[in-house]
Amino acid sequence: MKASSVPSVVPANPLDSQDLSKYAYCTNFNLFMFSRNANDTPVFLLHNTSDSSDFATFSGPLGQHDPILSFGIAREVITKTCGLLSTQNFKYFLAEDRCSLAGNELLLEEDLNEPVRPQKGFTDAIDDICEQMCNTPFIFQNGKGNATLFVEIPMLNVEALNEVAKENYIDFEGKYFSLKEIRDIENQEVSQRLRRCLDDASLSEYTEKFIVNCEPIEFKGHYAMISCDPTATTSMLKSLHYSVFRKQGESWKYYKAYENEFPSDEELKNLKGILIPGSPHSAYDTNVSWYAGLFAFQRKVIRDYKHINLLCICFGAQSLAQALGGKVAKMNGPYIRGGETLRFQSSFYDLEFVKESGLRRDKEMVIAESHGDHIAELPPGAVLQASSVRTNVEIYTIGKNVLALQGHPEYNEIWTAGANFRIMKPVVEDYDIYAKEYIRAQFPNAVCHEELLSVCFRVLKN
Repeated sequence: MKASSVPSVVPANPLDSQDLSKYAYCTNFNLFMFSRNANDTPVFLLHNTSDSSDFATFSGPLGQHDPILSFGIAREVITKTCGLLSTQNFKYFLAEDRCSLAGNELLLEEDLNEPVRPQKGFTDAIDDICEQMCNTPFIFQNGKGNATLFVEIPMLNVEALNEVAKENYIDFEGKYFSLKEIRDIENQEVSQRLRRCLDDASLSEYTEKFIVNCEPIEFKGHYAMISCDPTATTSMLKSLHYSVFRKQGESWKYYKAYENEFPSDEELKNLKGILIPGSPHSAYDTNVSWYAGLFAFQRKVIRDYKHINLLCICFGAQSLAQALGGKVAKMNGPYIRGGETLRFQSSFYDLEFVKESGLRRDKEMVIAESHGDHIAELPPGAVLQASSVRTNVEIYTIGKNVLALQGHPEYNEIWTAGANFRIMKPVVEDYDIYAKEYIRAQFPNAVCHEELLSVCFRVLKN
């Protein structure tokens, strides 16, 4: 079988011992890039480490400038390779049928060791790598805050890759290793940290079953993400949510409401959950032609597909309210871009998915916000679950399987500061200083990023 950048097996659910419904907020990662040789055996592309002569995977912790794991992984890859391992460059390094570099431009990127605001750092190369991670079916979480992703790429000529890296003064040397070579304790080329990573019995079994033996197993859940943002031309929106909500053994499909893309009736029968995230549009704007299709779809899901769990964020919450007979309006005050302390109704803590999250009633909950509109009137059947000083409707529910939030549980403080910096364009020399001052002024307390995402996760997996 000839290798390609498309996964060669059907996306698989995790090992039976892995609980798909268990929430895990991962702050550490390992990224294995692998190819299949002429014998259809997987070989793993490791790279030289900076502090020694051994080889390892891309790995590290989630940095403070990245709210979600995908960005942390992409930054690590860019920092080490300057974009050499993007799909646009693979054609120049293929083991067979390689294109000539003469007269052609590589997709390269600057080293990202220096802190930058998150949105500025979302370049073409990072977008490409994030898209690879969104597309891979191979995701493993050990429940201890660690995530391991396997991304299949074409078989590369690493000598050519290393030569181009040297010519461009990139401190990168790649080398292929079989799984046996990685595990061989006599092989001094492989880092001890990588061997300790594979000592995890569940991860080792996962690698053998799904990467080495290509064992396909059935999906455990089908999900849809409905984008309502025509400006979302990169994988940023997808990466923000896939990093948290998508687990191994699940299929996720991305639809564009603004192009009238929605799951078919047949697909809806098999969907377990739908996510509708934010958008810069106003839900009450009568000049947006594609709203008719979006509103009709939302009404149909609520009316006819009661088995589907529905999570709506920001514009998603507003559009659902508008579709069901509520009212969305422009806020009287200024645009909110900061943190709001949630004031919950007692009924919120009685919701099953909230009980499962272990959320304490006495814990102050701060959510990141970015909106100039608000829900002025809830639709019939909706139950108010939380408010804040500046927003009357922060959270509402419909039944046991619909959760709508005005704020952004996927954002952290630094992400919100970066968004404000991009829009307001303040004249500052040091972004870190700006971000610290902005967060101090706009956030009453730390964002409850993990707790809020945990609640949202349990709604989708209910």
